Amino acid sequence: MTNNETQASLPSWHDKISCQRVNHFVRLDTSKVRTSANSYVYALFEKGKAKIKFNKNEIDIYPGDLLIFPPHITPCISWSSDDYQAICLIVSNAFVYGCPLSRNVFQSATFSLIHDTDPIIRLNRYEKEKFRLTMTMILYHAKYHHSYTLEALYSLYGLFLADLLSAINKTKSEQYNKHYYQIFIDFNKLLRTHFREHHDISFYADHLKISSRYLALVTKQIAHTTVSTYINRLLMLEACWLLKNTDYSIQNISDILHFSDQASFSKFFKRLNGSNPLSYRREHEML
Repeated sequence: MTNNETQASLPSWHDKISCQRVNHFVRLDTSKVRTSANSYVYALFEKGKAKIKFNKNEIDIYPGDLLIFPPHITPCISWSSDDYQAICLIVSNAFVYGCPLSRNVFQSATFSLIHDTDPIIRLNRYEKEKFRLTMTMILYHAKYHHSYTLEALYSLYGLFLADLLSAINKTKSEQYNKHYYQIFIDFNKLLRTHFREHHDISFYADHLKISSRYLALVTKQIAHTTVSTYINRLLMLEACWLLKNTDYSIQNISDILHFSDQASFSKFFKRLNGSNPLSYRREHEML
């Protein structure tokens, strides 16, 4: 069989999403996702204890802990007990951008509370079982595929994200300064309405009647990212959705998202996604 035939026989998601069971002896295989460095990694700890190295700190992990690692943050277990068990989900940005529900979830203010300084969500017994079942179903569908497996995987990942939002909202929002958090929520409401045409921080700061510097401070405190990075993520998700779900031309999409010209939009898209808009559209036409 030639390399081309081998590629053609592989399912379209084979290097974009992977769910694996790991333990003291079997570690996570990130090579199963082509762009693992540019992927989200979720780990549900089921049994035993472990320590992870995270941003130069060592964190204790216990059963019922759900860890979320954003792109470019690689999980590293420094110690685990002999009975340690976890189920891990690796989802590439390409899969995230293709998942219909991601467009709404990633626009949520709550989802922004996932960041690279506090990766742990403590789950109760009911929540732990709910996530375990969903992740197990993702593992099963990725392994035993059929004609509608991609749709099933998108649906299951959408369910995973919806439950994740609920868990984050319950545990994370209480950790922040109430005044900062309310400003951040109001900023997100404005952003969801105006991010396509307004990419500048001053527009949102003026509407909130605060300075651009103060909005930047609030966003950094709550979401641990810059306002421009935050806006760019929403623009990228919208661009991917439009490329995948409409027949608008690249120029039209550039106009909808208020880029100065098609070249600027293409440069932006390639910088964040790794491929140009036309290549992305062609790839998803084949899925």
